[in-house]
Amino acid sequence: MLKLLKYEWKACARICLPLYGGVLLLSLINNLMMAEPVMDILYGIPTMLVSMLYFGVMVAVSVVTTVILIQRFYKNLLGDEGYLMFTLPVTVSQHIWSKAIIALAMSVLSMLSAVLSISLMAGGFGETFGWIAAFFKSFVSAFTTDANTVLYTLEGMIWLILLGLASVLFIYLCMALGHLARKHRVLMAVVWYFVLTTAGQFLFMLLMMGVTNLPFDNLWLALNSMLRSIGPAGAIHLGMLLLCGVTAAFGAAFFAGTRYILKNRLNLE
Repeated sequence: MLKLLKYEWKACARICLPLYGGVLLLSLINNLMMAEPVMDILYGIPTMLVSMLYFGVMVAVSVVTTVILIQRFYKNLLGDEGYLMFTLPVTVSQHIWSKAIIALAMSVLSMLSAVLSISLMAGGFGETFGWIAAFFKSFVSAFTTDANTVLYTLEGMIWLILLGLASVLFIYLCMALGHLARKHRVLMAVVWYFVLTTAGQFLFMLLMMGVTNLPFDNLWLALNSMLRSIGPAGAIHLGMLLLCGVTAAFGAAFFAGTRYILKNRLNLE
């Protein structure tokens, strides 16, 4: 598993990391170009061109990261490389998790590079490091003043990780379902994505309408009484745990579906 993660990281990092570094460098150049003496050069045309280049690279970072992560799963496991990958002494589950973990890591790095680049472009090194230091200072201060802050933070981070993994596994499931078709497999993967997304939204709306219309007066009273007894902090913890549980359940379903197709229905022809 560790070797798979290492191989996947190297394959993605050699393309994505230079892009992230490039967008940070362009943000610093933009910050320098926005100085008043520089903006007066050639009516501000150089500043405008560098700004356009920056926003173009920002879009490219998002698009390339998404394409690379999708391509890595499709080519390695559903394409011609699948003949080699499935001969390795690892399980199907390890193949899926190695792809999903690196995909999540690259997505996080992509978002961090975008946030940092915007901050660097707006305020340069000084203001960027200033707000980062202020953020961590307030974060540490909150830990010492409110014991629930640690739990809130951990619960929030766990939920975001589960949500990211579930999103990646959902895309993998759609690609695996699309691969069951004999022709136009990429198109069918896109079709499956929109079909499952629309179906999920429709079922969620029906569920919410059904729950609100059911005569559960006693249940709502009992639930309200329980929430009052555990207090606001307990209610937030309970809500976060339920949210984590539901997200994990969906992620497990997406993983199980993908694993079943790769293990029992895979056709590399």
